[in-house]
Amino acid sequence: MTGPYASPNPETFQDMAALALDVSLFTSEFRLCDTISEYLADIVAQSHEDPSRYANFSSMLINEIVELAFRSAKPVGNIDFNLLRGDACVRVCVGFTPDRKALLRWQNPDRSARREEYHPDHDLLVLADAIKVNVQAETDAGDRVILTADFMLQEGA
Repeated sequence: MTGPYASPNPETFQDMAALALDVSLFTSEFRLCDTISEYLADIVAQSHEDPSRYANFSSMLINEIVELAFRSAKPVGNIDFNLLRGDACVRVCVGFTPDRKALLRWQNPDRSARREEYHPDHDLLVLADAIKVNVQAETDAGDRVILTADFMLQEGA
């Protein structure tokens, strides 16, 4: 899952913030989705001419990512949130372990027009495209899904 918006070289990223939450805590407190999304969006928006406006847009997309992790994560383990800064963007990464059935959908996504095959990232992709943010989903060797969104540091960059 990628958008048409260029991402900088991953080697140029530096850690900004990290948070790991136990899935059972996270799923028992749905309000954490909004709290985490707003916090990350405020940091993402700091370099923009109108940080409040940009935080609103980025918060919507980050919230969609966090809620997707909330709905998809296995009931045990951690959900990891990482914020990284590069030369041209701020990268938000959310990692989680889905159950086996959901993992297969992430590893072999079918984004065809068939409604019964609706992929969980559909709404995320539509929103990312609307606000011109590159979004990717990857699975790693440990059967974790990592959702990544690259927010440009400046409008028009």
